[in-house]
Amino acid sequence: MKTVKININTINDVKNFVSIVSRCDYDVDIVSGRYAIDAKSIMGIFSLD
Repeated sequence: MKTVKININTINDVKNFVSIVSRCDYDVDIVSGRYAIDAKSIMGIFSLD
């Protein structure tokens, strides 16, 4: 497992990030506080604060 901190500030950042991680053959998760969501889910990312 690898942990990387990222900052996503704009809608375009979200689109670009999801586009990049969608090409990965492995699971990618985003953890924000007590929430963990699938990083390949644009709706999941938008649901975070």
